[in-house]
Amino acid sequence: MDKILKAIIKRQIPFLIGGTVTGAIMAYYYGFLFTIIVNSFIWWGISYAVNRFLWKSSGLNDQRYLIRYFLLKMKRVEKRSI
Repeated sequence: MDKILKAIIKRQIPFLIGGTVTGAIMAYYYGFLFTIIVNSFIWWGISYAVNRFLWKSSGLNDQRYLIRYFLLKMKRVEKRSI
C-alpha cells in the first residue's frame, strides 16, 4: 500500500470509529435522519479541530486524496469487468 495512503488512513480511523459508535447510539435514541445530520456535523467539527491544531493541516487534503484513490480503484475494477 502507498506510504501516503497508510498515513492518511491512520489519521482518519479514529474519526471513522468514533462517528460509527456515536451514530449507532444516537440512531437508537433520536432516529436515523437526525443522527446523520447531527453526527456528521459533530465529527466534522472534531476532525477539523484535531487536524488544524494537532497536525497543522485542514484535513481536506486527506479526504481529497482518499476520494481520488478510491475513485481510481473503482474505475480500474469497472474496466476489468467489461
